[in-house]
Amino acid sequence: MHNALDSRQGHTCFNINTTRTGEPMILIGRYLSPFVRRVATTMQWLEIPYEHKSLSPAKDAQAIREINPTGRVPVLMLDDGEVLIESNAILDSLLETIPGQTLLPASGPARRQVLQRTGVMTSALDKAVAAMYEKTRRPPEKIHNEYLDDILAQSRAGVDQVERMVAAGLYKGVAAPTIADITAAIGYSFINFVLPDMVNEKNHPHLARMAAEFEQTDAFKACAIKK
Repeated sequence: MHNALDSRQGHTCFNINTTRTGEPMILIGRYLSPFVRRVATTMQWLEIPYEHKSLSPAKDAQAIREINPTGRVPVLMLDDGEVLIESNAILDSLLETIPGQTLLPASGPARRQVLQRTGVMTSALDKAVAAMYEKTRRPPEKIHNEYLDDILAQSRAGVDQVERMVAAGLYKGVAAPTIADITAAIGYSFINFVLPDMVNEKNHPHLARMAAEFEQTDAFKACAIKK
């Protein structure tokens, strides 16, 4: 049987194979990525075993493209060798295999509501990641300030909306979470980490409190952001 992880020409690369049955799934990507972390914490929450390969699109781009041509994370290699990409698709695929799970309703208005609440925070995260790249990957004189201001405003608007929904009691928190709750907590922690002047306890007290409660759980601690 081929190893899922080999070394070629000085870099790590992944081989897709169909003889992995019985081995743990492999989750690829750093926990610093909120999209990787939301998959990881959900798997931890549901006690789904997996092996973690902490690869970065910035430093390990060629290795990641060996298994996902877009070079993006997260990537989840299933135990039969099938490869899943994009956090929403990964979570949907995992959750549909678990009878009785309560993180995402199976159908109807309840499912749509959870997905919509999740989408607000993932949209805010998309813009926060874009802002981080704009600020850190360009020389200061080449930063497009008008574009940066626009995406920061979009990210802030999304987090503000989640704050209002948490304050209104639309999230159940650690007692009875959905993927919207988990994503909201992941999102707050990430954006507070990279943009603390914009997203913080003062501006988003209800969301900050909920995120802090999640961060104290074993599932979140197992996938902590390394600061």
